[in-house]
Amino acid sequence: MLQISAIVKKTEELFDLFNQHFYDGELARPAITVSPDGGRGAYGWCNVQEVWKTEREMYREINICAEYLDRPMTEVCATMLHEMAHLHNLLHEVEDTSNNGYYHNMKFKATAEAHGLHIEKHQKYGWTITTLAPEAEAWVKETLGGEAIDASRLPEGGAGKEKDKKSKNRSIKYVCPECGAIIRATKEVNVVCGDCDVPFERE
Repeated sequence: MLQISAIVKKTEELFDLFNQHFYDGELARPAITVSPDGGRGAYGWCNVQEVWKTEREMYREINICAEYLDRPMTEVCATMLHEMAHLHNLLHEVEDTSNNGYYHNMKFKATAEAHGLHIEKHQKYGWTITTLAPEAEAWVKETLGGEAIDASRLPEGGAGKEKDKKSKNRSIKYVCPECGAIIRATKEVNVVCGDCDVPFERE
């Protein structure tokens, strides 16, 4: 069965590792989530607002989209570092996007390339085409060895954006009967809620 909590834990470990290596531990860990992209056509995102809160603290969110975890390890790592660059700029009040967060400007490029990434320009979305810089790629491969994320237990589908755009309206909704958490999948799956240790039920 798919253990979502195990995958989220892996992404948290990835954030902590990159924070130490590329940011000297400067970034406080936000809430790290793994969920479908909801039609955004994105590999991930970093929320501008602090959308998670406890009694004393509030947190921004970095989400890694579930459909794209089956990409090569280096690409998933590049997505995490991309969102971490946004987080860094938010903390330093650097406006690195426009057009409702879609267009990435030169300020984003500068931050990203100072922290392990190589950025190229997309005709419509600006400086957003993201790959690991050669030195960062070599370090990632040496440090992580095999897979960064265990994607072998994820539901099939979502190998690329075009495939997801065709199937995003055919997802199946599952709900945890204990806490009410919701997930969606493109096929029937057996999934256990990591918090409640009970199977999700198809709605």
